[in-house]
Amino acid sequence: MIFWKRVQQAINDLWYPRSVTVGKPVETQELANRIARESTVSPADTHAVLRALPNIMADFMKESRAVHFEGLGWFRYTTVSAGNGVATKEEVSSDQITGLRVQFTPDRTRNMSGGYTRALIADEGITFMEWLGKESDETKVPENDDDEGQTENPLG
Repeated sequence: MIFWKRVQQAINDLWYPRSVTVGKPVETQELANRIARESTVSPADTHAVLRALPNIMADFMKESRAVHFEGLGWFRYTTVSAGNGVATKEEVSSDQITGLRVQFTPDRTRNMSGGYTRALIADEGITFMEWLGKESDETKVPENDDDEGQTENPLG
């Protein structure tokens, strides 16, 4: 079940439904335990692999390569240079890059109706229910929509 709440946008004062996360986030150990139950790998080995994964992915992406997880999707670096455009092609340089982001694109498969289904999104079985509770600190997930308030330069 996916919970949603009513949110008014400041830019146009219109109301929209917005998804809500509830409960504690699923952490690495819980993922490892679930994967271990559904495979022949121990929770400890699964946890070790999952813990190593971000650094290994970063190493590959630092080489300007994309990382593809079959059935999950693609991860790649994108650069940020907002507000630093120049007039000519010759003036373009890496000095204009002000940030680095990770772009995720879910895998997709063709479905029976001729359209596509994205990884992580089920074709069926999803229901929506309005969230009437209050969000606590443990339900809040860090948002990185626009990196506002980012104090650390991801480039070093």
